[in-house]
Amino acid sequence: MNTTSSTPETVTLHKVETSPNHVHHHVESPSCHLVTFDRSGSSANIFDAAALTELDHLLTVLQDLPPTTRVIFSSAKPRIFIAGADLKSLQAALQANDSDAEIEHYLQLGQSVFQKIAELPATTIAAIHGACVGGGFEMTLACDYRFASDDKATKIGLPETQLGILPAWGGSTRLPRMIGTPKALTVILKGKPYPAKRAKKLGIVDRIVPKEYLLDVARKADVRAKHRNLQWHKHNPIVTRIACQVARRKIPARTLQHYPALDTAIKTIRKAAHGSVESGYAEERQAFLKLAHTVTSKQLIRLFFLRESAGKANRKLTVNLTPIQRTAVVGAGIMGTGIAYWLSARSYPVYWNDIAVEAISRGMKHLNNEYQKAVKRRIMTRHKAAQGLNRVYPRCGMPQTKAADLVIEAAVEKMELKKRIFRGLDESSSPDTILATNTSALSVTELAEGLQHPERVIGLHFFNPVSRMPLVEVIAGDRTNDRSIQRAVQFVSSIGKTPVVSADRPGFIVNRILVPYMLEAAHLVEAGEDPKQIDRAMLDFGMPMGPLRLSDEVGLDIALDVAQTLADAFPERVTVPPRLTQMVEKGLLGRKSGQGFYRYHKGKPVDESSSGSIASTARNSISLQERMVYLMINEAARCLEEGVTNHAKWIDLAMVLGTGFAPFTGGPLRLCDTQGARRWLTIGVTCADEIDSRFSPSSLLIQHSQETSTFYED
Repeated sequence: MNTTSSTPETVTLHKVETSPNHVHHHVESPSCHLVTFDRSGSSANIFDAAALTELDHLLTVLQDLPPTTRVIFSSAKPRIFIAGADLKSLQAALQANDSDAEIEHYLQLGQSVFQKIAELPATTIAAIHGACVGGGFEMTLACDYRFASDDKATKIGLPETQLGILPAWGGSTRLPRMIGTPKALTVILKGKPYPAKRAKKLGIVDRIVPKEYLLDVARKADVRAKHRNLQWHKHNPIVTRIACQVARRKIPARTLQHYPALDTAIKTIRKAAHGSVESGYAEERQAFLKLAHTVTSKQLIRLFFLRESAGKANRKLTVNLTPIQRTAVVGAGIMGTGIAYWLSARSYPVYWNDIAVEAISRGMKHLNNEYQKAVKRRIMTRHKAAQGLNRVYPRCGMPQTKAADLVIEAAVEKMELKKRIFRGLDESSSPDTILATNTSALSVTELAEGLQHPERVIGLHFFNPVSRMPLVEVIAGDRTNDRSIQRAVQFVSSIGKTPVVSADRPGFIVNRILVPYMLEAAHLVEAGEDPKQIDRAMLDFGMPMGPLRLSDEVGLDIALDVAQTLADAFPERVTVPPRLTQMVEKGLLGRKSGQGFYRYHKGKPVDESSSGSIASTARNSISLQERMVYLMINEAARCLEEGVTNHAKWIDLAMVLGTGFAPFTGGPLRLCDTQGARRWLTIGVTCADEIDSRFSPSSLLIQHSQETSTFYED
């Protein structure tokens, strides 16, 4: 049901506007009526109480149309069909005293309106162009047919479980009846939007049409066979029961524990897939109300809002910023290749340079492989992949920066090398060209020293692998001007990444917090703890990968370089375990060398499994998990008190998107607020007394504990 908050106002779920500002009805001919969603004053269509009520009134008029008539539902927005329900109003209702009654009324309103669509005598067709997700897609499920444009803007799905809730406007009831329980479980549990071709293969759209002809086809297509039922052997209680059992077994126990929406969705679908539609609606409402009050759902919805607002990244964007149209990438290593692929796939010309012919040749091979993988995974067609490759202009030597609006340097993490590159870029580029470094820890301010235009030097820290990691840290050097930062933020948003602005401090946000945690895992190994138990402790906490596996994936040599940078900056609390240095000296670099903290065969760990129960202590009164999580919370608090960024929310968003920090917690500082600063202060003091002074609590953590205050006001 819920997928967006793109609405200019916050309303209660019951409030209804009297003027028709959301839904428009046009009689094209006696046999064809067009219903157009066009929310006034907004770039997106959403379903709040006002929009649902308007649609309800219109359906009362349409219910007398004869069966020979067709009703087409479309959108006037250029990239959005309907983006779901009004999350802001839902969030406000959850904070009200009578929240359950408020929310249930909202759920019943959506269910009853969509049921009216299903019961119209006329043939109903959803002509889908743009994002059609959550409640928007549930509305189309009530239609007889769904035609989708072939445009890349068209994405269709039910992302509710990603927000800790489930589809409750008929999605959990109708979808299994339409495509069968096994496929419905895939769509609902994965919670991802699908491009039109994948949606058609799943059976959630009936026809794919070029964008320009979508309405014409909807007007003229032969749609006489209105009622279509799945064959009994594909949809019956036995199939549903087995499919639900299989789906539950495939989900790890720790995932079910942290994300209750998954288990609840399986149970709800099993009950709602058969019997009356009305009983299915009741199951949906009951499950939704239960989930909406969970801490997990509240934190995931908060993160959704944070990510939505991150494009402004703490700064008010200036109107009429010169858009970035042409880009250059310096360096053909792993990061340079990933960045070149991502930019060219998003229609940016990329002038790609490296000083070595071999590096460019190897990089182009890897770039071609990235495009082939995208074709194989149906992310793009072969034609689109060829177009993307044609936008890359490889060259040996310094880049052609006169033609570029943005240059991203992605050379190895050596300050002197980067300085030489930037001196050349400063001389060869136009004064308006932004010069960005993809450094993960080096000083942007130092890099800009001695340049003619230090005000246009910034950091753009992409994360590896670029194609999968949604975060980009935008680093403001001491002399970087606001215009450069604003243009960079705008650019990062335009390529589908989430920008978070950071001050130029060692490690920025993510590595500043992550490295002490990863080093602590290495300290534990040095103290005799089992690597498998260490990683398992953090997997059980909710991290996507244990810290030692993460070190192996990053490369122990790279991890050591970043760790040494932070150790030089903060020698009183960041220390590099001798074992890590010794492993790098022996060539044990992690997965890429075949051995690190684990052994690898063909890139996969061969000795990662753990037996027995998790170790509860590390030879002291604090558990392994508490010890490592505390270091992230404490360092996050230090980032805030030192002004690395201006609000706890940006730290939490960066950690969730950049490291996978357990999303259901809301991030390290939100977790501290939820569980209480006093608890974490006690852990820090105990570790400082029993282990080492590197655990000494930050001033801000002590302050919040003493004053019983929080990092967030809400």
